[in-house]
Amino acid sequence: MAARDQGGFTLIELLVVTSIIGILASIAIPQFAAYRARGYDSQVSSAVRNVATGEEAFFATHSTYTSSVNALDGMVLGDVTITVSAGNSGDLVSSFKVHGSHPQASHDYDWVSDPAPGDPNFSSP
Repeated sequence: MAARDQGGFTLIELLVVTSIIGILASIAIPQFAAYRARGYDSQVSSAVRNVATGEEAFFATHSTYTSSVNALDGMVLGDVTITVSAGNSGDLVSSFKVHGSHPQASHDYDWVSDPAPGDPNFSSP
């Protein structure tokens, strides 16, 4: 019989390569999802801080805070959901609380203009 000189991969070689690719994918995909969640967390954190700064600028000109983010100048929130409510004083005239969230972020963030003694202004509940 004449010997054939065929090029190509054997079935075992293909199985080993696909197994290695599967193992690498099982490691990389969860890490990628965690990186994305941290990116969305940063986006929410930044938006909350920007709205808090906008609230202080609004207060400087109007002597009151507003619950409408649209009333603040220069706010670009993207797909971050921001709500503004009264702070710890219970009155939006003298204090505010900004709450920010995103559906794909792993945390929500709050900024309170008048935190309780010992509490920070910025927190993740």
